[in-house]
Amino acid sequence: MNKLHIIWDLDGTLINSENEVLEALVKSVRQAGLSEKDQKAPFRVGPTIDKILDAAFSSEHLTLEKKTEIIKAFRDNYDNCGFNNTPAFDKIEEILADSRFIHHIVTNKPDLATSRILKKLGWSNFFASVITPYSYMKSSDDKRKTKTELFALCMSDYPNEKFLAIGDMETDSKAALNNSIMSIGVLWGTGTKEELETSGCNFITESVSDLKKILVEEI
Repeated sequence: MNKLHIIWDLDGTLINSENEVLEALVKSVRQAGLSEKDQKAPFRVGPTIDKILDAAFSSEHLTLEKKTEIIKAFRDNYDNCGFNNTPAFDKIEEILADSRFIHHIVTNKPDLATSRILKKLGWSNFFASVITPYSYMKSSDDKRKTKTELFALCMSDYPNEKFLAIGDMETDSKAALNNSIMSIGVLWGTGTKEELETSGCNFITESVSDLKKILVEEI
């Protein structure tokens, strides 16, 4: 019998990276001459950094030049933060170590930070593939692929095999729906129950133990 393939989101699903992302983002914004008082909304970790900034600042404060400066500073600040305050969610490793599943990651996080986090956690060998929006970019001018496109790329290497997706954001469940696979929304990340319900999740769970039960039933 074929094993079940799982496409995992990373931030807010496998790891709690919120504190270090926010610390690096606030530092980068200040380096660019802006501050929290200039924001129209608080930062919300999950989307790509450009989208986080677009949601937090008006165009009056966030010019294209300023946004480019912040993103560049963030990449340096975050990629070199050491990831000492980015823990895995409790008991999630038990699922990753379960040989009944084949694991993949599709994340908005760039390659360098992703690989450093996986190495620090000792997870580098758990995943058959790790795919980011930057994985298929030949130059910095290339358009980043959407999660829907990245899911399709991940699945293309395993035709006719069963996949499902797990994530904490509506972008994860919508990408699964667009690729005709099931999705499980988890509530320990930054996404809300309402967002997950309206984005087409097949299951929504509040605990890792319940998540494992759902996965075993789907084998």
